[in-house]
Amino acid sequence: MYVIKHIIKKTKRLKMKYIFTLLIITTSVLIAQGRSINYEELMKQYPQLSPSVVNKTVPQRRLPAQNLITEFNFTDYTETELLMLDSLGVLDALLDTAKTDEGPIHFGYKYFNNSDKIAIFDNIPIPSNYRLGPGDQLIISIWGSTQFRSRHLINREGDIFIDGVGQINLTRMDITTAENVLKEKFGEVYSTIKGKNPSTFLSLSLGQLKSINISFVGEVTSPGIHAVHPFSDITTALLQVNGVNRIGSLRNIQVIRDGDIITEFDFYKFLVDGKISQNIRLINGDVIFVPVKQSSIKIEGEVYRPGIYETKKDESIAKLLHHAGNLTPKAQPQMEVYRLLQRRERTSEDFAYKVSYVDYQDANNESAFGLTKIRVLSVPDVTREVSILGRVKTPGNYAYEDSMKILDLFKIAGGLDDETFLESIYTQEAEVLRQIPTSVYPMRIAIDLDKLLAGQSDQNILLNNGDIILVRENSKFTDNKYVTISGQVNIPGKYIIQKKEESLNDIIIRAGGFANNAYIGGLQMYRDSIQVVLSGTDIFVAVGDSVYVPEAPGVVKISGQVQRQGVVQYVQGKTLRYYIERAGGFTNEADRKRVVVNYANGDVRLKKNYLLSLISISPPIKDGSTIYVYKRRPKPVFDFTQFLSTTASAATSIATLYLLYINSN
Repeated sequence: MYVIKHIIKKTKRLKMKYIFTLLIITTSVLIAQGRSINYEELMKQYPQLSPSVVNKTVPQRRLPAQNLITEFNFTDYTETELLMLDSLGVLDALLDTAKTDEGPIHFGYKYFNNSDKIAIFDNIPIPSNYRLGPGDQLIISIWGSTQFRSRHLINREGDIFIDGVGQINLTRMDITTAENVLKEKFGEVYSTIKGKNPSTFLSLSLGQLKSINISFVGEVTSPGIHAVHPFSDITTALLQVNGVNRIGSLRNIQVIRDGDIITEFDFYKFLVDGKISQNIRLINGDVIFVPVKQSSIKIEGEVYRPGIYETKKDESIAKLLHHAGNLTPKAQPQMEVYRLLQRRERTSEDFAYKVSYVDYQDANNESAFGLTKIRVLSVPDVTREVSILGRVKTPGNYAYEDSMKILDLFKIAGGLDDETFLESIYTQEAEVLRQIPTSVYPMRIAIDLDKLLAGQSDQNILLNNGDIILVRENSKFTDNKYVTISGQVNIPGKYIIQKKEESLNDIIIRAGGFANNAYIGGLQMYRDSIQVVLSGTDIFVAVGDSVYVPEAPGVVKISGQVQRQGVVQYVQGKTLRYYIERAGGFTNEADRKRVVVNYANGDVRLKKNYLLSLISISPPIKDGSTIYVYKRRPKPVFDFTQFLSTTASAATSIATLYLLYINSN
């Protein structure tokens, strides 16, 4: 019965878990449906979600990597799941964590990733050659003797109708011509508009503009007929349809009007040189054709814009490098050029590529068409430095130049003019270590710094690249060594160690001795931030030591397993038991055998126990002591089952040995 109840209870928990999960999924789906965004719109918003890398139905789940850092991989998600993530507002954050290795940059195509495409037309004045057409809204303003304003939409026939004036055809007129036509027509009704001194004035402006229909064909991201802004030129029109795809040419974008190619637009001239002469404005019915690019050349190495470029048939290597930003200062004049041979030129498919070197000076005469890769080599790094180490003001590595002498390097490293600093240098000898090709050990050159400073030219030797100069300290000239003493002395402060074996007592005497309220038994000395346990003041001091002389604290501190931890007034001659009792006695968990007394001078004493703890000797208690009572160690719990198991195992082993012995006999 218990088992059945347990199964029913577990089943109910599982049902609740599944119901909760289903509720979350259902809510997410409803939110996603409420946003009314389709997959095509999602692709436009996030170009990195290419249809070639997103699964249509069932994602291919990969095995988890050993790396604990999880990155978002959109190839693991279906179209439906991506739409749901977008509807929940988390797709942006997830895509920020995605690390996509897109390889070399295809130059020029990033231009079309602008997300604010339509905003480029805000506040642009009407072009002077803009032609009116069906769909344009005209705003006619008249002021002066007569005032009114009216709006008129040009119909499909190119006409507008104005009460009292009649029907006027304005199609394919520019704004200035249309304004003059309207003045003439209105002048027939309002005489004050005409004449040398008119009192009524007319102006024409545009309101809502018509869209123009442009056909995009070839290798564009969104081929088809699209309605674009009437001010669009080639580049802005391509922006409105997400640009050119990776296999489309940017060097030969064609505009076809009435069946004729009216321009061939080289997008590189616009991007690199800012030339816009070929970037003509489009009119209704134009066709933009983007052919497949005929070349793809990878440029890598020492150029400012490495990437993959397209070239024309009549373009030189130098011109192509110009598109890549030209060579950096670290570039070698020789560059590697990889050319794919024509099929008729190949002796074998294993030798389809021809590799050669081209000098940059000859790059104008070398055609770039047919190349697959250009690698601009970098000048090799050359180490030209010397080192000066030891007792100099600024030791380190310094650049080496030809004709550099040892005195030049000393000047760079701080010089030898400071007489006080010079006293700290061992001037009788410095060393120059020089590598020689015939030995694994360096050659040693001795330099007498005294003679060098005296102006002897034979000591001011020429240095070689890679030389190391070693300058040693004067062992008799060292920095002052201090000991600090503070607290209850008559003259606290820093004291220089004046002799080889100066004791703590010497320092105290130089500090004027102990003050009247000094607690000598609590004298504390620290070396390298560690307290030294003192037995007296005859210890030798060392550089950096600090000494502190406290006042008599008049209390004893008690902590650990006592009823009341804290401080107790010190009473001379009282024993350990007295202070334990003043702290309320031991707790039930106290180990009465393990009591430690720490003295103010750093000494430590333990309570000693003899004859199975029948006899114990407690350490004396001094002013400023700290008493600590340890907790009793837990006794091991007797495991009867373990005891039986061990006993049975031992008995089995003994029985086995006995049987072996009987059988052997």
